[in-house]
Formats: sequence, structure tokens, C-alpha cells
Amino acid sequence: MNLLLAGLETIDASSQSLACQCVTRCASLEFEGHHVKSVELPARWDDCFHPLESVISQPWDAILILSEKVSDSIAIERIAINETDVSQKDAVGRRPRGKTIEASGDPGYWTTLPYRELASKLTAAKFTATPSHSAGMALANYACYRMMHALVQQKRHVCAGLLQLPFSGSVFSEEEAKRFMAVLLQSLDPQSVSQDKLGFDLPRAADRLGANRSIR
Repeated sequence: MNLLLAGLETIDASSQSLACQCVTRCASLEFEGHHVKSVELPARWDDCFHPLESVISQPWDAILILSEKVSDSIAIERIAINETDVSQKDAVGRRPRGKTIEASGDPGYWTTLPYRELASKLTAAKFTATPSHSAGMALANYACYRMMHALVQQKRHVCAGLLQLPFSGSVFSEEEAKRFMAVLLQSLDPQSVSQDKLGFDLPRAADRLGANRSIR
């Protein structure tokens, strides 16, 4: 399995990003039969997506963006929307309000992660995780929307989405990284999820909807 992890930096330069800690530590671990690469996304609107854009065309089986969120649990975001609207300035002072991310893009893109399975298995692995219906309209949503839009434009069906870690100021330990990666590899490996019924398979749903219409 080829897995790409992207960690979003924090806007506050004095604070270390838990998401970046997580992806760096996870990518440093070795798992037989799996290749894991990590990139860090700067907390700036102008170039937030650039590190991911430069590698997204490679043959990844899954792409996961990690960021931080004020929450009691890991939020597995179900949708990224085509709008930015924030009150806090980024690292260079930019603050887009009510802006469309992609003029030619859909209003929103659903995650292609098996989000229910991820939530269940992360919780079983001593993390608290729940599906979330709002990724907000800040940099994390922006990066996820750009990623999903790029995959649609490339006509690629890749398991991809956004996880937001609860903001705690703590360190992501190696032991936590091993448990976290074990769940990701088990849940996102194409050979493991081929029979998974908990993910939202948009192409399959569209095909079935078309079939039902033709019958009528």
C-alpha cells in the first residue's frame, strides 16, 4: 500500500503542530509491504496546497490530511465545501472572507474514506474518534477541498479525506503512532477494504442510481 500523509502546520508559529508531529512520526515507522510518505502543509492560504499538489499525481492508494481542531475526539470529516470564510489571519496576515475555492468545482466533495470503520477501529485502538459533518471553512477545509477537486479532475478513485486531531498541546508519542498507523493500514489498504461496506462509494452509488432510473 502507498499512503501519503499531509500534516497542516498551525498558524501560531510559537506552537508546534500536533498534526505535523503525527505524520512525521508515522512516516518514520516501517511496515512490511507498505510505503508511507509525509509532507507538511504551511499555514498560509497562498501556498498551503503546494506541497500536496506536487506529489498528488503519484500512484497513491490513500491520501490523508491531518490538522488540529478544538474537539474532544478525532474528527473524521465527511465533506469539504467550496468556500473559505475565517476571522483569523494566516501566518502572513491573509484572511479570506466568503471566497470560493474553485470556481469550476462542485459545492462540496464527500470523503472517500471508510469513515465509520475508521471511527470504530480508532476508538477500539484507544483513540476517541467520530465522524464529523463540518470541517469548517478554514485552511484544513481548503486543503481537503483542493485535494478532492484535483483527484476528481484527474478522474482518480483514491481513498482520501481529512482527519482533525483534538487540539491538546501534547506530543504524539511513538506508541500512539504505531497504534494509529495500524488502524490506517488495516482500514485504507485496498486489499483490506475491497469488501468493506462502511465506506461511502460515490461511483458505485451513482452507478446503482442510474441503474434504478433505467429500470423505471
